[in-house]
Amino acid sequence: MSLLIERRELLDRFKRGERRALEEVYRHYVPDVAAFLQRGFTFSSGGRPLRFGGYAQPFDLDNALQETFARAFKESARLGFDGLHPYKSYLFAIARNLVLDEFRNREVAMSPFIDQLDSSGPSESGGDGEDAAPSASMATAPSAGVSAEQEFLRNELGKLYAAFVTRLDERDRTFFRHRFEEQRTQVEAGQLSGLSHMQSRTLEKKLRRAFLEFMQSNGYLEAYTATATVKAT
Repeated sequence: MSLLIERRELLDRFKRGERRALEEVYRHYVPDVAAFLQRGFTFSSGGRPLRFGGYAQPFDLDNALQETFARAFKESARLGFDGLHPYKSYLFAIARNLVLDEFRNREVAMSPFIDQLDSSGPSESGGDGEDAAPSASMATAPSAGVSAEQEFLRNELGKLYAAFVTRLDERDRTFFRHRFEEQRTQVEAGQLSGLSHMQSRTLEKKLRRAFLEFMQSNGYLEAYTATATVKAT
């Protein structure tokens, strides 16, 4: 049973927007939503069967995760949940729509995450994404169907990522790698970098903003703003 179906008092407090209720719902569902965004799902666009391969990089995953819950916790979305169906499915639908919105708004920048499926072959899932089989993102795992343009873009993004990391000073680079490449928690990354919890939190916000600005200055992620990203975290 869904958490919000089993506990009607929690559902009432959640719909009213009580902070503790929101925090409890977030902690309960964030692992499921993260797993969904990592494994990906199939969809169609312009008559083409496509597959979103999931977010492999912690930076991309965390941004999508926070934006999903930001959308889900808006008053209109909270009140729109009927309390009769599993809330996890409701969150998956929001996460799926987020990915598709990003794909439509910035198709070129999202192309490393999208793989075109052979329309003559079987689909990897029924299309709702919830039971889709795990699949590595094309950003890290090339597939046989990658076009020359996609290969070029992936290489270009990889070079930009490496260039950004190289320009950081030793402390920031160490924290960045522990936090985003090794997928450690903010606290763990801070401890390994000799930082306090407060210093780690401040540095992470600074690095997120700097990375977005760097990518935007090189013609990527133009639809995003550093301010919106910091707010979402």
